[in-house]
Amino acid sequence: MKKIITLLSLITFINQSYGQSYPNNETGQYEDMLTPEYYNTPNGGLFRNEVNKFVHFARLIPFQYPLEQTTTYSLARGFGDGIGFNNTSQHHNAFDMHIGNNDSNVVMLASIDGIITTYRNAPKYRDYLTITNNVKDSLGVIIGEIVVLYGHIDLNLDSLDNRLLNGLNINKGDTVSKHLYSGTAGGAHLHFEIRYYRVSDNGIDDFYNWQNNSPTTILSSGSWSYGYWNPNLGYGFAHPDNHLSFSPVLGIEQGLPDFKTYVYPNPVKDIFSIRTSNVHNELVEIYNTRGQLIETFLTNKDVFTINISTYKAGLYLMKINSKVIKLIKE
Repeated sequence: MKKIITLLSLITFINQSYGQSYPNNETGQYEDMLTPEYYNTPNGGLFRNEVNKFVHFARLIPFQYPLEQTTTYSLARGFGDGIGFNNTSQHHNAFDMHIGNNDSNVVMLASIDGIITTYRNAPKYRDYLTITNNVKDSLGVIIGEIVVLYGHIDLNLDSLDNRLLNGLNINKGDTVSKHLYSGTAGGAHLHFEIRYYRVSDNGIDDFYNWQNNSPTTILSSGSWSYGYWNPNLGYGFAHPDNHLSFSPVLGIEQGLPDFKTYVYPNPVKDIFSIRTSNVHNELVEIYNTRGQLIETFLTNKDVFTINISTYKAGLYLMKINSKVIKLIKE
């Protein structure tokens, strides 16, 4: 761990030495919520840039909503909405999704690829599961992990369906649970949140605390001063919309176009194809992870081939109309 942290510090120093810096992650349409250590550090320092770099690459991980598209729900508690614990309002970034008339038979889908861990009879969420995946920089170095949490589910009923996922790898879009816990206060609902951890953090999956007199917790600060944090246990929470519907790198809304786009192969070594329907003379733009435009193309047929053999290996973002696709060059 010490070697990894040293390497990350060196990479951060090199990046800054060559003028590479990352946006303050509290700017933009959606904010993320961080520990007081971040807010109490001046802008422009190595620590701030390290954190901003981590959030920058974490936000590049594309998500999908955790419920089937056919499921309707209401957000009983959105980002920053009050809940009344010691007047702290919402103490972390989370959505409480109430489905229909407190329905408990609901299909929940994996928002990201990753490893599933399940927890039973927890003090705050009762039964819940997490999906964890690594966050890597443009050099492929692991700089932290992202954890997605699904709370207030019923693992006993999932087990009866032979859905035993603890410790398994899951793909985005796979079913992770079909049962919400009917006995949750306020009725059956899905508690959904995204958490950030750097490699130097020692966070656990259920660490937040709102006890005013606890010597191990302090009031969070910054523009979202909700709740209490222990800076030794974790790093921060991500606003879901930074992953689900908005691309901070490109600064565009990711709408739902009226056509289907297929990219293959992906990851790609040299040449890949775009198969579209009802699209001709459509502009294709490829960006690097800094949001810089690399190259543009104009489609002229339903199957359009692009050669990126001269690109360096890494992550790129391809924009077609209002759709953004993550492209990986091997």
